Amino acid sequence: MKLTDGLFAYVWQGNDNNCNSYVFANTLGAKHILIDPGHVVTPFYREAGFDKLIKNMEKDGLRPEDIGLTVITHAHPDHMEAGKKFREKYGAKVAVHVDEAAAFKMFEGGEIDILLKTGKLKIDNQVTENLEIIHTPGHSTGEISLYWPAKKALAVGDVVFFRSTGRVDLPGGNPGKLRASIEELAKLDVEYLLCGHPYQHPGVIIGKEKIKENYK
Repeated sequence: MKLTDGLFAYVWQGNDNNCNSYVFANTLGAKHILIDPGHVVTPFYREAGFDKLIKNMEKDGLRPEDIGLTVITHAHPDHMEAGKKFREKYGAKVAVHVDEAAAFKMFEGGEIDILLKTGKLKIDNQVTENLEIIHTPGHSTGEISLYWPAKKALAVGDVVFFRSTGRVDLPGGNPGKLRASIEELAKLDVEYLLCGHPYQHPGVIIGKEKIKENYK
């Protein structure tokens, strides 16, 4: 689903648990960044998460071979699993925050090409857009959010949902850090808040006032 020029949302619509995925198009020259590719196949109902994502991207004119990078917001299987397949099948690099690398390897996420830290996203000087990595721990130790100032778009993984927040009872969870992360994100100028799951809502919150209200 196209939200605005260059910004696409793929809201999970299956019965099993899987994440929303987002594409920041043409942010690596002619290539795209995919945020949180989700499961290849969901764990309980065996739904084809990867195939559904590819099909929906192609409907929007996005070719999977044009994904140059998958950014993993945090190393939980429902967000990262298909990153390995994008890497093996299409050559897309995989990026994870440095504090999430151990968890990524523990869950057999495959090879990590880029270790992220807070600041401007730079990949061999290929990034043609001003994108910002923000370390937002609380749901997990090394969770990140990705901000695209030009589009006022913010992908937040499992930090914030519609009228809710990510869990803090999993390894690396910390309610104090989660609160601090949310307070930091709330300072940004955002028109598209891109949440990691469609809990009671698609998870794509549009409009500055609605986003502000959601933070409250």
